[in-house]
Amino acid sequence: MTSTVVISDAHFGINSSTLINPKRVDCLFWEIWRYGNGCDEIVLLGDVFDLWRASLGKAVKDSQYFFNRLFELDVKLIYVVGNHDHHLMVMNEDIWSLERIARGDFYPNYRTNLSWNWKIFDQELEMYYPVYFSSNGGRKVLFTHGHHLNGIQSFTIQTISKFRKLVGEDLSPADLEKMMKYAYEGIHQSVLIDEIMDAENHLWGIPNTYDKIKSQICSSIRYTPVKRQYSEILNFIKYRNYGNVGCFVYGDTHKPDIFKKDCGPLAVNCGSWVDEGPMLDNCEEISDTYLIINEDGIFLRRLGHKAPFGYSE
Repeated sequence: MTSTVVISDAHFGINSSTLINPKRVDCLFWEIWRYGNGCDEIVLLGDVFDLWRASLGKAVKDSQYFFNRLFELDVKLIYVVGNHDHHLMVMNEDIWSLERIARGDFYPNYRTNLSWNWKIFDQELEMYYPVYFSSNGGRKVLFTHGHHLNGIQSFTIQTISKFRKLVGEDLSPADLEKMMKYAYEGIHQSVLIDEIMDAENHLWGIPNTYDKIKSQICSSIRYTPVKRQYSEILNFIKYRNYGNVGCFVYGDTHKPDIFKKDCGPLAVNCGSWVDEGPMLDNCEEISDTYLIINEDGIFLRRLGHKAPFGYSE
């Protein structure tokens, strides 16, 4: 029986990442062995490293125990890049462009789907952006981090898209990626400037400011259930010509959830591994969740709980 385990939003590099705790990592891998029915594949579904709030060196260092345990398993390892670790895709694209230029190709074409290998701790990971496909349990499964869906993180994209529509034009996938690169790289580079990081830490240290911003995040994107994003999921599949998708798996919002409407694809959000602390405005915190996909069904699990958090055949 083919079994895939999906882990999203570990956010290594920040103190609220729960997988920096070796005991929690050990517990996770024990559960994968116990409930994964002979896991064949593990998909890391984006924001594994939080390169918006930590340097690549710190994020990778914090992840060392997790990856060492991961590499002990004789399974296929897939890493789908998200928005907080988007810089990994940019690094690969820069290397690819330099190689093309060295061969005399000064104008490389936009690539709709990227795949490459990246070595970490002397082991290689299969890297993908923005999607990875597999077949499991008779389903065509699409894995993507989910930051292309509507939300506060795509505010710039939505704004420019509306201006484009006023003149009768639509944004292409290439346009979207260029704007994401512009925004995300700016956030990533700010991590390297001590004065900016000091200012951000000071801002988050002011309780009233922190509470107001956190409340806004809660009401706009954090803990957004799959049902509210379902139309955007259908548009994402349609406009990128991904064909007949049986299951759409993503993360990003930190809200573990399963939803299906009519004859559409099953949509699953696998949640996160971040301790957000007390939430505001009735925002529910459910962390430490992961997904198991096999021929018996799709099981959304929470660490330390025997019964699945959610299930679909």
